[in-house]
Amino acid sequence: MDKIYRGMLLSLILVTALAAPAPAAVFRAAYLYTLSDFNGAIPYNWVNLAVDRRGEETYVADPSGRTVRVFNDSGMEVYRFGDNGDFGNITAVAVADSGEIFVLSRSNASYAVTRCDYRGEPKARLAMRGFPPEYATDFVPDTITWHGDHLYLVDRNTMKVALTDREGSFDSGYDLGTIVGFSKKQRSESGMVGFSVDSEGDLLFTVPVFFSAYLVTPGHQVRSFGMRGSTPGKFNIVSGIASDERGNIYVADTLRCVVMIFDRDFSFQAEFGFRGLDPGNLIAPMELVVNHDRVYVAQSRARGVSVYRVFQTQPSATSTKGG
Repeated sequence: MDKIYRGMLLSLILVTALAAPAPAAVFRAAYLYTLSDFNGAIPYNWVNLAVDRRGEETYVADPSGRTVRVFNDSGMEVYRFGDNGDFGNITAVAVADSGEIFVLSRSNASYAVTRCDYRGEPKARLAMRGFPPEYATDFVPDTITWHGDHLYLVDRNTMKVALTDREGSFDSGYDLGTIVGFSKKQRSESGMVGFSVDSEGDLLFTVPVFFSAYLVTPGHQVRSFGMRGSTPGKFNIVSGIASDERGNIYVADTLRCVVMIFDRDFSFQAEFGFRGLDPGNLIAPMELVVNHDRVYVAQSRARGVSVYRVFQTQPSATSTKGG
């Protein structure tokens, strides 16, 4: 009987151990480097970022210099284009899966998008055909991105997004202010800052005046998260937003000088950066992009673009015991 009892007890302990949830993974970030050329770190201020995931290259559109610089996966400049004035005032850049590059330039209340080859040689200026009337007057995109087989033209002021093909023909659009249910007054007081498209085609964006981040699906379903505050995971003045292949979401807070990490259910996981002048610190972060385990963060005060590696670790057995 004693042997049977011990066997039953051992089985119960084993079943309980197998049923117990595994300790949650812990997110950690390590500063790697700042995007540089042979003279050292480039003193960028709040530049537009894009990544070519196939070529493992990073593109930086610098409006102050009218150039696009290309960096390898070690953070060194390998190429640049646009400094001959071909594009005018460059605002943003996007890279298609094919390697084609799309350059957005603006002048007063007008804009142009130029399609280039993989080395930035202009091939065609998009004609922008078939746009509906609501995109004909007050729509002046100030950033662009590429996802799937569409170019996304984004006017963060009016919160409108237009999707086109590679030739500039209109396919569909999002009036995000209407979709999320903003009143006319709210729309006039808001405007987006951060914008990106995740691997599922969901639109991610931030609205700082409401201390919120939003996710809008292609079917116009809306989810949001965020709470005002100055403690970890809380929003103060949020800006850039992006996601990784696992659905984790990264949100930059310009005032708190951190990048926050949330899982796909919007649960806060960790934050990194923090205000300071050391290489791994941040000063007023704004735009960010994610490429695999690398997070690229553009900041102010000539601090350039800092690059971090984000990884997950399992807590040790001793760290998960009570206390």
